Amino acid sequence: MNTHHGPRGATADRWAVGGLVALYLVSRIAAYLAGVRFDLSPLATSWQILDPVLLRHDLLTSLRYMPGQPPLYNLLLGGVLKLSAALGGGDFLTAALFRVIFALMACASVLLTYALLRRIGTRPVGAAVVAGLFMCSPALMLYESLPYYTVIVLLLLVAIVWLFDACRRDFRPRYAFALFSAMAVLIYTRALFQIEWFAVLVGYSALVLPGHRRAVLVAAALPFVLILALYAKNVAVIGEFSTSDWLGMSLAKLTTLELNHSERERLVASGRMTPLALDDKAFDIPQAYEDTVVKRPHTGIAVLDHRLKTTGHVNFNYLPYARISSMARHDALVAIRTHPGVYLHSIGVAWLMFWRPASDYPFLKANREAIQPWAWLYGKVIGGQPVYPDNPRFELKPATIGVFIAIVYIAAVLFGLGVLLRCAWRRRVSNLDATLIFIWLNVMYVSVIGNMFEIDENQRFRFAINPLIILLAIAGTRRALAWLRRP
Repeated sequence: MNTHHGPRGATADRWAVGGLVALYLVSRIAAYLAGVRFDLSPLATSWQILDPVLLRHDLLTSLRYMPGQPPLYNLLLGGVLKLSAALGGGDFLTAALFRVIFALMACASVLLTYALLRRIGTRPVGAAVVAGLFMCSPALMLYESLPYYTVIVLLLLVAIVWLFDACRRDFRPRYAFALFSAMAVLIYTRALFQIEWFAVLVGYSALVLPGHRRAVLVAAALPFVLILALYAKNVAVIGEFSTSDWLGMSLAKLTTLELNHSERERLVASGRMTPLALDDKAFDIPQAYEDTVVKRPHTGIAVLDHRLKTTGHVNFNYLPYARISSMARHDALVAIRTHPGVYLHSIGVAWLMFWRPASDYPFLKANREAIQPWAWLYGKVIGGQPVYPDNPRFELKPATIGVFIAIVYIAAVLFGLGVLLRCAWRRRVSNLDATLIFIWLNVMYVSVIGNMFEIDENQRFRFAINPLIILLAIAGTRRALAWLRRP
């Protein structure tokens, strides 16, 4: 972990990294003794996860055709389940394998955060304290005990920032290729990240690396082709140029379903909305639609043909959901045109949810109860949460928002915007400013896109960019203190 701070700095970094690793081990042993266990239940229930039977016995075909999610997340899950079966293990071994993999990803995320803190000029002790506080956050402890892609996205985002910073400091083609490959991996993992995000960051990289523009474009070429291949697959399967066919159903939660029922009935009667708008569940196929608007598929591909998983839960890769989502998107756009205030109100609520402590997430409840005193203290002291919810729910309660979280986020975003505007005005950018703007672009993308198209789980989206928010906040604080010290 080269942070370019000389022999003394290198020694201090080694001590800090060793201390962080030791702290990780101690904190996770303490969490285990308190009762935190790796929760395998989402493998049977989660919308994003394939049927466990398909993960074990029909993985590659299912990944090739599934339209609801990009494939890499389920590839990881299926690979672990297959390895556990090959070793003759049951749930205990499966949980242990997941525990090791997610622990390594979480620890790597913290160490990369430490390295980036050092690169923006933070001293070893300060960087270790900040990274240690993030490492011991209840949210990280809990999300790494769940087979969600949250920790995977966290690691990839921090690694992408580290690789960009490496390119800016000492450009090498292999760093650039690793950077754009990591971005492609993220698009193949999480549907929030789309080709537009990739294109903007490639363009920005070419702009701030003027002596290496050709090399940047060459390094981005293969990852770009692989991303296009993913889109082409979904065009072939469902006719949508996207990595997921759930957009319309997600958008309906912020728009159509926020209209009162009588207004929806009026819009349906006028022919502006489809009858689907009368259904009160966004992710649903009304019974009346079976064998009428929605035809039961007979493709011979289990992931597309089966409405239910073998666990009894809904299979959201069921092919008719592509048609339902298209109808839901049409209705949502009508709702936005006719009642824009409703959509704006939903976005406002989503932003408030975004600032809740990330550990206040219903699916973390069982493990969170095991460390409730720590979650309560962290939420109060670090998050600035007026009221700690003993029973976290998706519905927003304003008193559960983290006031300090909101303040730090807003300050960090305004600082990043200031850096961007100043560099644009002066038409020059330093190494540090280039990295800070890159961080800001990622923070804004996840924040704005996530809160425009989803409501209920917004604090989970924010968790993945917490290190980036921290980096902007620390850099802004350092510059403010330096400005105050001037004569």
